[in-house]
Amino acid sequence: MAAPAGPYQCAELAIWEELTRSLTAYPRIWGSVEEGAMLLGEEVDELWEDVRANRIDHARIEATQAGAMAVRFIADLYNPIGPAGDRCRAALAEQRAVRAAVGPRRALSSSHEGFGFLRREYDALWSAIRFDDPARPAAARVAGMAVRFIAEITSTPMVLGRAR
Repeated sequence: MAAPAGPYQCAELAIWEELTRSLTAYPRIWGSVEEGAMLLGEEVDELWEDVRANRIDHARIEATQAGAMAVRFIADLYNPIGPAGDRCRAALAEQRAVRAAVGPRRALSSSHEGFGFLRREYDALWSAIRFDDPARPAAARVAGMAVRFIAEITSTPMVLGRAR
C-alpha cells in the first residue's frame, strides 16, 4: 500500500491538473515574457481578491491557477522545444528545487501572509523582465510559493501550529 500523499505533493498534483487544463484549452506557446507575466498576473490578482474577502477555499484554487501559470511561464518561454508534458514536468521540478528557499522558514501563518510572499516573488519576476534579467528563477519561486500557499493555508484556522 502506498503512503498517503503529503500536502505539498497534493498541491503539486492540483497544479499539474490545472496546467493540463490550460494546455488543452490554450495550446499555443506564449509569445513573450511580458505576455506570460500578464497571464500569471491575472491569477495573482484573482488570488488577492479571494484572500481579501477571506474566501480561503477559492484562494487555494486561485493559487493553483497561479502556480500552473508560473510553471507554464518556465515551460513555454525558457524550454519551448519538445512535448508540453515533458517541458512542464521539468518546470515543476524547478519549483520543487527552490520551494524551501521561498517565504518564511516556518509554515505560513495566514492567507494574507502567504499572498504577500507570493506577490513579492511575482514582483521580482516583473523586475527581472524590466531589467532584462532572466525571469526563470523568479517564476520557479512564484510556483514554489503557490505550492506552499495551497499546502499550508487551509480553511481550518491554525493557532501555534494547531487547529482551533
